[in-house]
Amino acid sequence: MSAAEQSTDQPTDQLTGLVAEVLGVPGSELSEDSGPGAHAAWTSLKHVEVVVVLEEHFGVAFSSREIKGHTSIAALRGLLASKGVAGSAP
Repeated sequence: MSAAEQSTDQPTDQLTGLVAEVLGVPGSELSEDSGPGAHAAWTSLKHVEVVVVLEEHFGVAFSSREIKGHTSIAALRGLLASKGVAGSAP
């Protein structure tokens, strides 16, 4: 396995993988700027699904304010980091 392939298995990429799974798109289609309105598959309903999956997967809870205010992969990554989720920094 190459270093590039290994890096996709790192915890820092779990977030993108989870979002891609919820949206039903390949992770390669997503960037740190992806979010509702920035990616066609990421609708407001899918945003709620993303949040639920992240809460369940990482064992955290988000307030409604956090959910509304964090609408990109980069923002969600920062929010997870603020909640002490290891490996959430890119």
